[in-house]
Amino acid sequence: MNMPAESSPFAFPKLDGSNYTSWKEDMKVVLMDRGCWSFIVEDNPCPEQATEKEKFEYDWRKQRCYTTIYQGIERKFLPLIRYTTDGKEAWNILKTNFEPTSKARLAVLIDEFFELKFNPVEETIGIFCKRVDEKKTQVKEAGFEIPELLIALQLIRRLPAEYDHLVQTLYRLKDEEFNHLEVEKQLVNEAGRIQLKQKDLNLDYTEDAYTVGSFRLQETRKKSSKRSGAVLDPSRNPGQYRKIHYPKGMGPSCEFCSRKGHDASKCYKKRNKEKKQTFLSETTFCGTNQAFGVSTDCNHFLIDTAATSHFCYERDWFKNFKELKTTKALLADKKSTCEVEGIGNIDFIVQDIKGNVDLNLIHKRLCHVNIPLIKDMCKNKSVKGLEKVNIKIDNESCIACNVGKATRTSLKKNYVYKRVTKSVLDKVHMDLWGPAPVNSLGGSKYFLSIIDDFSRKIDVFTLKSKSEVFSIFKEYLSSVQRELGRKLKSVRTDNGLEFCHKDFETFLRNLGIKIERTSFYTPELNGIAERFNRSSMEAVRTMLQDSGLQPRFWAEALHAYVHTKNRCSHKLTEGKTPMEIWSGHKPSIRHCRAFGSLAYVYVPTVNRNKLQPKAKIGILVGYAVNRRGYRVWLPKERKVVESIHVKIDETKNGVKTLFGKVKHYDYAIYQLDQNLNNDSDYRAQDEKSSSPEKPSSLDISTWIRLEKPRTKSKRIDVYYYPPSKERLRSINDVKIYCQKNKLEFDPNQFNFKPTKAKTRFEEKSECHNETSSDSVDEASFVNDIFQNEIYMTEIPKTFKETQISPDKEKWNEAMSEEIKLMQNRKVWDLVEPKSNMKVLGCRWVYNIKHDEKNNVKKYKSRLVAQGFKQRPGVDFTDVFAPLVNFDIIKFLFVLLVCILGWNHCQIDVKGAYLYGNLDIPIYMQQPEGFVLKGCEHYVYRLQKSIYGLHQSGRQWNLELCEILFGLGFHQNDLCNGLYTKSNCILLVYVDDIVVFSKSQSDLENSILNIKIKLEITELGPVRYLLGVNFERIGDSVYLHQNTYINKLKTRFKNLPRRRITLPLKVGCILPDRVKENEIIETELMRQIPYKTLIGCLSFIANRSRPDIAFAVNTMSQFCNGYTYHHWTIVVDILNYVFNTMYYKINLSDTHNTRLTMYSDSSWGCKLNDRHSTSGYIMLFGNVPITWKSQKQKCIALSLMEAEFIALTESVKCIIWYSKILKELNLID
Repeated sequence: MNMPAESSPFAFPKLDGSNYTSWKEDMKVVLMDRGCWSFIVEDNPCPEQATEKEKFEYDWRKQRCYTTIYQGIERKFLPLIRYTTDGKEAWNILKTNFEPTSKARLAVLIDEFFELKFNPVEETIGIFCKRVDEKKTQVKEAGFEIPELLIALQLIRRLPAEYDHLVQTLYRLKDEEFNHLEVEKQLVNEAGRIQLKQKDLNLDYTEDAYTVGSFRLQETRKKSSKRSGAVLDPSRNPGQYRKIHYPKGMGPSCEFCSRKGHDASKCYKKRNKEKKQTFLSETTFCGTNQAFGVSTDCNHFLIDTAATSHFCYERDWFKNFKELKTTKALLADKKSTCEVEGIGNIDFIVQDIKGNVDLNLIHKRLCHVNIPLIKDMCKNKSVKGLEKVNIKIDNESCIACNVGKATRTSLKKNYVYKRVTKSVLDKVHMDLWGPAPVNSLGGSKYFLSIIDDFSRKIDVFTLKSKSEVFSIFKEYLSSVQRELGRKLKSVRTDNGLEFCHKDFETFLRNLGIKIERTSFYTPELNGIAERFNRSSMEAVRTMLQDSGLQPRFWAEALHAYVHTKNRCSHKLTEGKTPMEIWSGHKPSIRHCRAFGSLAYVYVPTVNRNKLQPKAKIGILVGYAVNRRGYRVWLPKERKVVESIHVKIDETKNGVKTLFGKVKHYDYAIYQLDQNLNNDSDYRAQDEKSSSPEKPSSLDISTWIRLEKPRTKSKRIDVYYYPPSKERLRSINDVKIYCQKNKLEFDPNQFNFKPTKAKTRFEEKSECHNETSSDSVDEASFVNDIFQNEIYMTEIPKTFKETQISPDKEKWNEAMSEEIKLMQNRKVWDLVEPKSNMKVLGCRWVYNIKHDEKNNVKKYKSRLVAQGFKQRPGVDFTDVFAPLVNFDIIKFLFVLLVCILGWNHCQIDVKGAYLYGNLDIPIYMQQPEGFVLKGCEHYVYRLQKSIYGLHQSGRQWNLELCEILFGLGFHQNDLCNGLYTKSNCILLVYVDDIVVFSKSQSDLENSILNIKIKLEITELGPVRYLLGVNFERIGDSVYLHQNTYINKLKTRFKNLPRRRITLPLKVGCILPDRVKENEIIETELMRQIPYKTLIGCLSFIANRSRPDIAFAVNTMSQFCNGYTYHHWTIVVDILNYVFNTMYYKINLSDTHNTRLTMYSDSSWGCKLNDRHSTSGYIMLFGNVPITWKSQKQKCIALSLMEAEFIALTESVKCIIWYSKILKELNLID
């Protein structure tokens, strides 16, 4: 017989040899709590007249005393007590070995304390202070407390020399201020200052690119060059000077004016004369980031930017010269020396110097804009930041441009658009692009482009649906009109339904804005917007190809391209940029950096501790919106951050640097567009503009039949021929194609088999195989970034998916455990099927269980029968099985735990349905993956109920009732899920059981009796039950659903987040419920998980959040006819729940035991059907127990009638709870 296992770990560290004193006190409390301390302090043998139960409990507590001590020490000390099973003996052994009472041990500890020394090479000052504090604690546990003065002195008495001034300052502190805490604080501050100073000394202040017209070669550093009488000292390092003090009247004389006290370099008379210019034939500057070139000649001069002095062999080059006598200089090899005749300055005059900024780098910074445009901008000085660009190179080697911007050869004549507008906002061009093949990081599928005709300024907005176009345009209109102080005059769009609807047209007409439409099937009439769509997508493809980022970053690349495009001149804007025409100020591109570069984002001090890195590594993906800064993707955190404190290294590709290589994403050979209706038109154009090589014979094996589902459950079959990249609709099209190209066609030889769609795990398996040879970081990067969703543990749908899942072994183990459990329960017999036998199918259902902290608890596999094939009256009769209402669980938890102080425990029945006996024979196929060899055609005859059968729930409930009745429990007539016994109460919800009892012994005895009959798992006190958290904080118990809400955050991560303070706005007018066949955007609305989100919110509202009950009930009435406006309101309710996760119900707030009911109604609030709404909430003391908000079933003719209906429902509820309270007879 097994006693209940401890479910909670120790709240203190195990015995490690140095913490015996504190461990002894903590272990004493644990032993007292478990009733085992008496075995340590005294010897009390078990009485001879004790019953069997008492003897069993005595032996169990004695063994528990030893096991508790055994679990409380580290593994390396287990051999000390391994050869005894007595708790008291084990306690004395540990006391003998670790009791720090000897003077010898105390002396060793004190010596170790005063031997502590700070080592700046191996540790920081904070770690040193921590070592001192730990050693102080060990000495205290040995029985001696070191005085505060000695601790503080030990911290500073053996510090390095750079802390000397701080040590002197600390010595002057007052006695009450001189303590180890203040000393530690001052040491940490000083260490930070020293570290920052050393960092400043090591910084390299070289600019990215600059141009120098003349370079002055200094003979000394700045400070030494200003001194008079400084000469080169041969006894010092090269370039170092010493000051020579001359007697009065002595010193050097000026060679120019013959006066003493200064040399020619400081002569003010000489400075006023015309300086002699020395022209150098060729000068080469060897620096970190710079190279200069002029006309070639025979002379060379090398300059080192890191050197303070240089050697020159031409006396005539010096601007001023001072002779030195008997002076030698040590050369770089530190062995050779050379004679130094003198020192002076040289001025270089370099004509026709070229800047060193690479044109290809500017090309990348401007998101791969064409090279001729950049050259024109350099010549016209259109923007700031292009003054130093070398324009004598081009981008013929830009592979990304050649791949992303490839086009067909145009046969049309050149057409030049003439601008007719005279000012900004005279006309704007609009177009909607999409849907994208993949959603963006924010879940967008479309983008709306708005282009001003006069300035060519572009604004783009990414959208999740076409219905957002109207609202986005209104925001754009109000913003630009307020910014410029002008009114929009005209709008040109195509004939898309997002622009051609009544609301949009009415809005424009009311504002007096002219509407221009293109002719049908003539997109070139809206050429400006259409051309931008093409150019932007070419740029996006190029940027993604160059950076190696996945297509999900298309929106980030698009915004970065538009940011730079608005700062590039246009051929119609006469050398000016759109931003300059729009705002009147010349823009700058000095802040622009190459997309996809490696970036370092500074982390504020409030978001890190003193030992964490000061920057995070990411990838540059654009520029901040509405603020200064950059947008950086952080792969490890899977998010984009905006910050101005960013250091960007354009010489390194972010993906390649972080993950070892750049992964380029190519299109599959037979990847299809979403709309195939225009394939023939595009194919005809391709045939005119290009002539692919025609095969002489038809290779039958190269034809592929593809399937693409439609939204209306139809299928499009596409026959694809890779040699000519031809795809055809039907077999007749294949025949015509073969005849046209003189190819042999034999339909009997065609073996078109539909290509099987890959499962989710096959795709992930391929992705895993591609990265298996790479580093772990790269595989993580592929999982985190290159998938359509943030990586989470996938739950397979079928048995085949488990076999290709990364967690294959765990799923197989879970299935084997399920089969073993069924075999132990004797669920089935293997029989040979008969001809008239009805056999049900079965399948595996998989799930991952989590604990209250949302951590993975176990992998669960369940074998489920296909009960939907059962026939009522033949295969099953009754199916009803009672459950306890969750409100009853809250009610009794408050009553029994918070008021009466009863003990409680949660237990889970393992495989509960497998206990139910079947009275009707049912046959089932063998489960997939566990078919017995040699008996493949045999079937199972079920002896027990399994999951999936209609009657399984009822059969399990009947079996449980019989077991509980045998244990002396009685079923409550008012609530059939409530069972009572003297001093014990059970609540049953399918296989979850909560046990309440007055004493711990009665609780353990009841659980023990149940364990004899059923295989159960003890979960300890109730912490997480049926999706609800019961959190104990201090002496109070709080109820909330944070675990479930966190799951919703992950599930609906793509929904917009807003700061919402009310679940439903006051005075919110909801549109009438629309019939499903009258919804404007039926297909769009079907894709919105409206009903799913309503179900999730209803679960929260009914269990723990009465504040959203009315809002959820109101929005749930539109499930059969909702619009986008309804969806936005539901999303706001979800955001309100996210923003108020900290709201909890205090179950311990019970100053009295009175039931209080509040009732109200809203008469005729539903405008479409005039139904009223009822609402009530019942309090037990001050704790809300049950609440409801629902639509009344009948139409009330007056306010009084509506109030009466609501009052009737609330009275019925409180009467039911009063009867349960009276029947339990626990309080007055």
